Amino acid sequence: MTVRTDDVERARAEVGRVFCPHRLVPQAGVRSVRLRMAAHRVGGVGVIDLDYGQAVRIQPAALESFYLVQIPRSGSTTVRHAGRTVTSTPSLASVLSPYDASDMHWSEGSPHRIFYADRRIVDQELARLLGRPVDGPVRFDIGMTMNTPTARAWARGVDFLADELAQPADASLLDHPQVADRFEQGLIGQLLLAHQHTYTDLLAGPAHHPTPGRLVRQACALIRDHHGEALTVGDVAEALRVSVRTLQDCFRRELHTTPTAYLRGCRLDAARGALRAAGPGGSVTTVAVQHGFVHLGRFASDYRTRFGESPSTTLRR
Repeated sequence: MTVRTDDVERARAEVGRVFCPHRLVPQAGVRSVRLRMAAHRVGGVGVIDLDYGQAVRIQPAALESFYLVQIPRSGSTTVRHAGRTVTSTPSLASVLSPYDASDMHWSEGSPHRIFYADRRIVDQELARLLGRPVDGPVRFDIGMTMNTPTARAWARGVDFLADELAQPADASLLDHPQVADRFEQGLIGQLLLAHQHTYTDLLAGPAHHPTPGRLVRQACALIRDHHGEALTVGDVAEALRVSVRTLQDCFRRELHTTPTAYLRGCRLDAARGALRAAGPGGSVTTVAVQHGFVHLGRFASDYRTRFGESPSTTLRR
């Protein structure tokens, strides 16, 4: 959805279609806005670029079914939510959880990039990370510092999602359902690890397992058998009934690597076989996407590190 309007009521209605009903009031003495909105969504996540062009007050009720991470591109926004108030800037995003109403004052000249996450997807990914069902509400801290390495990595993922979702039909890497699912889970998982919430202490707790060698052998066998599917490390942990943290700790102790690296290695090996078997007109991009690699530059770099040559060199042989 792309919307441009100067009419306050239309702006309120169109933004409400993307998010939820809310009250929208321009600053005193202003009768119009200069709304510019581009909204894209895939599965349970989305990116909305939103600019009112004027100072406005926005008052939504509890979001109920989704989370929002709101990152000002410039300017500032005062956000009151769940009994706390923060002044959000490009270095401090505001995070709205589904359970409380909000009262926000956007300054003039404060376009936002907003990440949307379905509540059900957040609960599912947290359950994978914990190794057990989520038994209570997941509330994020309202202020998210954006200048830490983990937050910057997550923000790059959001920017990549926005770029891909803005591509024409059949031109995005995320058109492939398995790739889109993996990327969705990765973004939600990274958010849960990058920002404080009610389950952060549990995620950071001790990760012991009585038989780490056996667990790793089972995980490796599962990955080898299913790496061609829409498999994530969270799926492996869930299948083995352990937390992602426990699985990661056991891999480090037993193999001195991570389950993510092991899964990537299996996929790289399979991609090499596919490149060798490709006939005339074969494509490195097609093979990479089919084997779950979204970032083509990272795929080429990892491939060269593992095999000592580029994917295109293998394809030409």
